[in-house]
This record gives sequence, C-alpha cells and structure tokens, in this order.
Amino acid sequence: MTKRHLFLVADVGGTNTRVGLADENGLIDGSTTRYKNAEVASFEAAIAAFLDEAKPGDLAGACVGAAGLVVDGVARMTNLDWQIDRSGFAQVTGAPKVDVINDLQAQGFALNALPEQSLKPLCGPSKARDGMRLVIGLGTGFNIVPVHQDRERLIVPSCEAGHMTAPYRPDLADLYAKVGEICGSVRVEWLLAGQGLQNIYQAHTGARPAAGDIMDQVAAGDATASAVMRDYVSVLATVTKDLAIAHVPYGGIYFTGGVSRAVTPYLGAYDFHAQMTDLDGFEDLLKGFPVTLIEDDFAALKGCARYLRQLSA
Repeated sequence: MTKRHLFLVADVGGTNTRVGLADENGLIDGSTTRYKNAEVASFEAAIAAFLDEAKPGDLAGACVGAAGLVVDGVARMTNLDWQIDRSGFAQVTGAPKVDVINDLQAQGFALNALPEQSLKPLCGPSKARDGMRLVIGLGTGFNIVPVHQDRERLIVPSCEAGHMTAPYRPDLADLYAKVGEICGSVRVEWLLAGQGLQNIYQAHTGARPAAGDIMDQVAAGDATASAVMRDYVSVLATVTKDLAIAHVPYGGIYFTGGVSRAVTPYLGAYDFHAQMTDLDGFEDLLKGFPVTLIEDDFAALKGCARYLRQLSA
C-alpha cells in the first residue's frame, strides 16, 4: 500500500493567514483554517495552533505564500510587521522539505489546479492558445507573475511590479501629478492597489473616504465616484497593455485578489478592453489575449501544494 504524503500549505496576507493540508492530489477539502493576523503573535504561532488542532502527523513538506518580497527563503511582509523565514517554518512543522514563496507566485502555481467554475471570463477570446500566462494581483498591494510551462513543470519567477512607475498617458498626466503630490511618486501600486481608489479620489476632491465607501458610491451611481472609477480603469488598462506587450501572454491574463473582484464588474462600462488593446500596429495581438478573473479563495493554497509536488517529483 502506497503511503499518503501530507503537505502543509499556508497563505499569509496583510489581514489573514490561511492554513491547510494537501496531498498528491492537491488541497484536501475541509482541511483549511483561517487566522486573523491581529489575533496571533506570529506566523509560527498560527502554524503551531493549526498543527495542534489538525494533528496531521508527519509532514512530507510545507510551503507558505507570503505577501512580500522573498529573498533566500525569508519573506518581509509588505503590510504586516512579520518576518517569515524558512528555518523557523521548518522548525515548527518538522517537515523535511520547506519553502517560502511570494503569495502571487503561489497564485501562478495554482493555474493548472483551478476548477473551471472558479475562472470568470472578462474579455477577449473565449479560448487561450498555448503559451505563457500572466497573473496580475490587485489587493492590498499590486504585483504580477509570469507563468511558463515546461512539459508538466511550471516555472513562476517572482516579481515586485507594484513599484514600477505608472506608464504615461497624456490624458492621465494631471491625475498622475496630483497622486505624485499625495504619495511622493507615481508607482503602479499607489494607483491600483487597495489604496489606489483612495488616492485617485483624493486627487479628484481632496477628501479620502475608505475604499469600501468609494465602491458603495460607485454602485449607487455617484458622479464623483464614477469619475474615480473611470480613471482607475484607464490606469489599469494602460498598465495591463504594457505588461501584455512585455510578456506576450498567449495563454491569457488572469486577475486575482480582493480589489480585482471589486472593480472587474465595471471594466465593460469604462471601456477597459478597448483601452487595453489600443496600440497602433498591435491591436490584433492584444485582442488575442483572453482576460479572466480568478474567483477561488484557496488558489494560493492550491498553488503551494502544486509547488511542493514539483519539489518532491
């Protein structure tokens, strides 16, 4: 009888940490637990609490996707005062194979493990061609990962794209100047991450309501909030266009993250696809990339499981 190998997988964001168990077939249904970061002392404390409750026995491996820059197995969280390192993770889990990767890398590794019902087509062709895929994360931060496939192996390099300067557009120059005054620079993250709607709203009015309140105003048809959303979608289309030209993602563009889910219902109303494909001589190329929303809450955990299976292969 073949022994079942259990993996521990975790996803650490700015607010919550999700932990679960996986095996050779992927994430195990019903195995996941969510911890509020404000209620646990550290990442290791959350993992210890999970292991104490789940009692999985010996683990074959463990992987965490962390929302921050990962260097030499150490993640420094962007929006949380935690440092997650491979050695501490190995000590608390006792697993022989342990790694720390960026949370958006985990999303990239998940692409082959996501059920069709968790993928919502947004625009572009209905079917992707074979080729590289691009994941764009809109959440507390902004980031991207390219996803390449070599036979059965996925190759997902980490990036820190949120700190790029936003691509210039003449009609957005005034907005960029005002956001630059507010933030000190015009990084992509300042415009498209969770704070992006707030920064754009402040550029329009001088006021700074919560992002959720701005979204409520957009849904209610408020003129100012609608103008803010129009600018947001224009910036998103321009950034996506530049990234698509840089990476040529024949396999498709995938949006993920809480902000993605909030703003994508408005992409059609504010001409996202027309703006994204508006590039002289390259319209047909850009129109060939399907754009899809990932709606799976456990995508990062599934990606960590896929990554561990590759390490074990």
